[in-house]
Amino acid sequence: MADSSERNETRIIEGAFEHRIHDLFKIFAEAIYTGEPERDAATRFRRGLVSARRARAAALEVAKEE
Repeated sequence: MADSSERNETRIIEGAFEHRIHDLFKIFAEAIYTGEPERDAATRFRRGLVSARRARAAALEVAKEE
């Protein structure tokens, strides 16, 4: 039962991560579309991506502890 619960939590975490990446990309694309310098938009996108990866890794680690 715990293994099934962990798989469900992992699936939810991965889904949330995927959703966040979609959002980050939309923001990145919109910034470029509206004329923001690509370098600035890319820097913000990269920062968001790194943060999302860190949050996903931390959440997965916590889910394993339960």
